[in-house]
Amino acid sequence: MTKYKRYLILLSGLLSLAAMETKAQTAGDNTYSGRVTNAKGNSMQSVLVTVKRTGVATSSGKNGEFAIAGTPGDTLVFTRNGFRSIWRVAGKSSAMSVIFAESDVMDTEEDYVGIPFGKRTKRELNYAVSSASTDDLPKLPISNLTSLLAGRYSGLLIQLTGHQPGTENVGFQVRGKSSYTQGGDPVILVDGVERDFSDMDVTEIESISVLKDAAALNWYGLNAGNGAILVNTRHGKPNQNFITFDVLAGFQSASKYVKPLNSYDFANLYNQGLSNVGQSPAYNQAALDAYKNHTDPYLFPDNNYLERFLGKTAPVQRYNLSLGGGSERVRYYTTISYYNQEGLFKETKTDDYNANFSYKRYNFRVNLDYDVTKTLSLSLLAGLRSERRYDMGDRTSGVLNTLYNLPPNAFPILNKDSSYGGTSVYQNNPLGQIQSTGTYNVIANVLNVSLAAKQKLDIFTEGLSANIFFSYDGYGNYSHGFTMNYAVVNQAVTPSQTYRTPAVLAYRYAGFGTSTKNNEVWLGLDYDRVFAQKHKINASVRAQQSMSAAVDRIDYRGRLFVARADYGFNDRYFVGFTGSYSGSENYAPGRRFGFFPAVSAGWVISDEGFLKGAKWLNYLKLRGSYGRTGNLAPTYDANGNWVRLPYRALFTRGAGPILGSSFSSTTTAYEVSPTGNPLTTWEKIDRLNIGADLSLLKNELSLSADVFTEKRIDILNSANMPGILGVGVSAVNYGQASSKGFDMGAVYQKHIKDFHFLLNANFTYAANKILRQSLPSGTLAYQSPVDHNIGNVALSGTKRFYVSQGLFQSQDEINNSPKQTLSGLVVPGDIKYKDVNGDNIIDSRDAVNTDYTDIPNVYYGFGLNVRYKLFDISAQFQGVHGRTIDIKPVVYAGPNGLNQLSKEAWTIENAATASYPRIGITDNGNNTANSDFWLRSGDFLKLRTLEVGFSLSEKTANRLRMQSARFFVGGFNLLTISKLGSGIDPETPDAGIGSNYPYMKTYTLGISVKF
Repeated sequence: MTKYKRYLILLSGLLSLAAMETKAQTAGDNTYSGRVTNAKGNSMQSVLVTVKRTGVATSSGKNGEFAIAGTPGDTLVFTRNGFRSIWRVAGKSSAMSVIFAESDVMDTEEDYVGIPFGKRTKRELNYAVSSASTDDLPKLPISNLTSLLAGRYSGLLIQLTGHQPGTENVGFQVRGKSSYTQGGDPVILVDGVERDFSDMDVTEIESISVLKDAAALNWYGLNAGNGAILVNTRHGKPNQNFITFDVLAGFQSASKYVKPLNSYDFANLYNQGLSNVGQSPAYNQAALDAYKNHTDPYLFPDNNYLERFLGKTAPVQRYNLSLGGGSERVRYYTTISYYNQEGLFKETKTDDYNANFSYKRYNFRVNLDYDVTKTLSLSLLAGLRSERRYDMGDRTSGVLNTLYNLPPNAFPILNKDSSYGGTSVYQNNPLGQIQSTGTYNVIANVLNVSLAAKQKLDIFTEGLSANIFFSYDGYGNYSHGFTMNYAVVNQAVTPSQTYRTPAVLAYRYAGFGTSTKNNEVWLGLDYDRVFAQKHKINASVRAQQSMSAAVDRIDYRGRLFVARADYGFNDRYFVGFTGSYSGSENYAPGRRFGFFPAVSAGWVISDEGFLKGAKWLNYLKLRGSYGRTGNLAPTYDANGNWVRLPYRALFTRGAGPILGSSFSSTTTAYEVSPTGNPLTTWEKIDRLNIGADLSLLKNELSLSADVFTEKRIDILNSANMPGILGVGVSAVNYGQASSKGFDMGAVYQKHIKDFHFLLNANFTYAANKILRQSLPSGTLAYQSPVDHNIGNVALSGTKRFYVSQGLFQSQDEINNSPKQTLSGLVVPGDIKYKDVNGDNIIDSRDAVNTDYTDIPNVYYGFGLNVRYKLFDISAQFQGVHGRTIDIKPVVYAGPNGLNQLSKEAWTIENAATASYPRIGITDNGNNTANSDFWLRSGDFLKLRTLEVGFSLSEKTANRLRMQSARFFVGGFNLLTISKLGSGIDPETPDAGIGSNYPYMKTYTLGISVKF
């Protein structure tokens, strides 16, 4: 044995020169030398040459030359930053030449896709996954981050369901819905742990992947039956230090709410509604004239509550500071952000407080990666969020309910003596609610922490590593504020009458509310290795234990064992397996665990010889997967209440049955209904996915497409038990449903001198059908949901409707039609219905089950990113098709169901052109029944985001000691194209009615500076 020195020169800004010593065998030592070039013959610099043996010997000379000691049979590995490694087996000849070709270019960060606890290149991956970096997301100041994702991922539907600051609701669906039970949302996983990410700042997130097929989803066992959204937070990169600062300010604009009536129109329409049901008018001509001429605002008030108390705009702002970087050994990423969104209300300031709704949020994240040794690495991922919600004592929903539903002539807001107006019927005064009910404030704090350790075990076998991952999440809230109350006085009567009990300003009870603690532990092994350059193995084995604890409920516990193995041959043929053994305490002992396997395969067909010469094709991969997935569906009783541990039978004490000969009940123990069902189990889902990925036009155009089918069995249904049993059963596994469809995504990008543009588009078609469902005995065939699709019509909450045939135009038409029994009174101007069962009577047996649903069967998105020199513009659109909404709640919104739309109701004068039935203050059940008369298309195309920017030139930025600086303007929800009127939003048709916040658009101006 002899000693010698070998030198490692790693250029390209990675590390400085390092020297090391190792031992080599004397016998047979050769010095292998040669030149490393590219395909054009130019010398390649910064090449690392490694001997894969017991030791490591490296040397690098100038102009791509190398000299390295080794023995015949050694494997020499040539590594260069940005390229795949090239392997050569050393022979007897000491001369060797190596060429790095264009095909050897290594996958960039964008070529990697996040999967559970790992990454794979797109070439290696057989899964159906939609993924994207968040770098191109606009940094708009909106409180719900998930809204920015709408229209960007194939297979993922995002629907906004509310607009109130800090409480916007967003719904998710992956490839539609194939279960008719409640729930059905995909699981959200942040850094591999089930967490919400809607309130995170956009700078915290590095990438988002949507997992869609069994091979990807089965890692999470029972918890990802409806798809999964995998969110990875940002990490620092070695030798890429930076500091960025973002400042954004703008406003939100309210729109799309049904306009109220003035007092004159309200009184006229109210009289009309009474006359239509044969009653005397409530307002005489003198009162109508007084409302019209505003002669006495105290006895005949004319209030426009929305105009007075609800503003058109509200300010919004966001600030963010981020820094990251580090060395090869220690990397860090930190971000701090502040978000503030004000409410729309006016006249909220008093001497004691400002009661306007507002939402403030503080986000902090620090991610640290530390290589303790060459074999041990640690990671700390910590996110902290603190939210402040400020509201009025009567809450925003309560005040909006008054503003939308209080008649404009109910009372003067302030009487002559400045007291609050009110009556015995209408005791909520909007000014009193805003200024004299105190405040209700909630502070919510969220902590998400994850610790990970990875120990390489190459001492046992190369590529083996042990992993441990621990997460702790804590959530708690604290409420406080002021209490106060006011009196209202009706001075329109003699003597005046006072209602409500006033109360002086006082501190509201302050205390801690919900406190939740969640933790998970993952333990396992990874094995990643390449053999002889052609055989690549990536395998993982994990065991997981989870728990969620709160003071007001039984703890949730879960356990999971999972394995994943992927094999690639020649970087062209790939096969994989994912299997999990997953359980839940929600099922009876002995029936809690199930095994969920999935297999996948892929073939890079473009690497085959018969396609090598195809100039039009750069890349083509065919892939497929099949597996059985489980879904931990929630159980609900007949009243819609969630049932915890549905396998248990519970007993209570109370007055029981009559026992013996006396006619009196006896205190006894009896079984609570519904009783438990120990046979309940999870939904079983068989998923098949066949897909293809390809690149064309010199990789300028990338396409990905998938065809999928899915069948679910053992869907939980209500148990239709005979009433004689005296007790119901919580649920039974009886239902079946199927879904099928396809999704695709495309990206086209082009550079032409100073002009660069990128176009993206995605399209999803997902159709579903109920195959079997437990139904009450005697259900008519045409009222059964079987063989129809899943979902209910938006706002109506049902799929069963009467078939309308226009409006009755005369009493003769009513007399000659089937008897209408849906209302005690049917007159001209009412809806006419079809006699479906032919019994000459319109009753509940004439309602039919339909395919109208609020779940679109088609959703799509497209967008662009264009940059020319220092200017850039980006836009993203989202659209849906096949969605239906019920506009009846909108038409009948407002006081006594009257609003501006009521002017389009049927009268004798406009009988031929009326849009809606006649107005009826009472006895209007015929027109308010669920019927297809009120159904409208909920299809839409929306401009979700728009951003226009200008960047300083590199020269100017450097002169100002900055890396870059960009100024921009942007907006969110700026344009909607639909078949509905301007007062109704097809996505959130209940916005601006009832107690719901109006539809909001966002406009912003910002600057982003990087140092």
